[in-house]
Amino acid sequence: MTSWLNRQPGVQVQCLERQPKHPPTCPSCHKQIEFCPHDGCGKKISATIEKGVDTLICTDMIRLAWEDAYDIAVLASCDRDLIPAVNFLGAKGIKVIQAGFPPSGVHLANSCWASFDIFTLYRDIIRP
Repeated sequence: MTSWLNRQPGVQVQCLERQPKHPPTCPSCHKQIEFCPHDGCGKKISATIEKGVDTLICTDMIRLAWEDAYDIAVLASCDRDLIPAVNFLGAKGIKVIQAGFPPSGVHLANSCWASFDIFTLYRDIIRP
């Protein structure tokens, strides 16, 4: 992405490292639960979270629309945090099409002008 895609006209690529997520806490004693409490499991609980990626997407969508860089946006996401930006752009006459992964993302798909299922088209978009 940072070598080929970043050199394409009108494309800017930003890669952000995922941050470790804090383990869940007990609702009673508020101590962190670092290992799975289920019988026979005991595996360490670890996960990562995105920090600011949806905000970057929103600001880019609005900034690029402001600069008249596009008339139609294709948004490959299922994140409902993007709905306010999609609604804002729609109110300004910008059509946003969701490239989705059903059944996830139905709320975002309903907010977009249109949507399509990437899974049904993946053979058509695979690089040879």
